[in-house]
Amino acid sequence: MSKAKEIRQQFRLLMNGVTAQSLREKGMDYHLNWGASLGHLRELADEYGKDYDTATELWNDDVRESKIMATLLMPHDMLTRDMAMQWIGQTKTQEIAEVASMNLYQHLPYAAELAMNLTADGDAMTQLHGYCIVARLLTKGWQFSDTELQALAVRVEAVVNDADAPLYLRHAANNTLMKMEK
Repeated sequence: MSKAKEIRQQFRLLMNGVTAQSLREKGMDYHLNWGASLGHLRELADEYGKDYDTATELWNDDVRESKIMATLLMPHDMLTRDMAMQWIGQTKTQEIAEVASMNLYQHLPYAAELAMNLTADGDAMTQLHGYCIVARLLTKGWQFSDTELQALAVRVEAVVNDADAPLYLRHAANNTLMKMEK
C-alpha cells in the first residue's frame, strides 16, 4: 500500500463532523472534507516525514486534508518555482492559501522573490499567497530591500483601500502592513 493511501485511510480516524459541517457552511467546497484539525494533521505528517512523491500525489486530491498534508510533507528544497506556481494556481480557498504559505512557501529558498511576484498579480487568491508569505518572512526577520518595501507599500495601500477587494485579501494586506511597520 502506498504512503498516500495509508494517509488517506488515517483521515477517517481524524474525522470531526462538526468541523467539516462548519467548513462547508463557510463555503469551503471540497470533494471531501473530513474536518481534521491542523494539529492532528501535523502529528500525522511527523509520522511519515518529508516525501516528495507522497506530497505530489496527495496534492492532486480535491480533499482538504490531502492538500494540507501535501504542504506538510513536501520537502522545501524540492518544490520548483513552476510547481509552486501550479499549486498556487490550483488553490481555491483562503484556508489552503494560508496553510500552504505557513507550512511550505515561506520556507522555499526563493520565498521572497515568489512573494513579491505574487503580490503584483491581478488574481486575489494569488495575491493572498503573496501577502501571507511576506507577513511570515517579516515575522522571521527577513530584510526586504527599500525598493521592495516601497513596492509592497503601494500594493498594500491599493488593496486595503479597494472596497471591492475580497475581505480576506484586504485582511492579509493589512496584516502585511502591520508587519512592515514593526
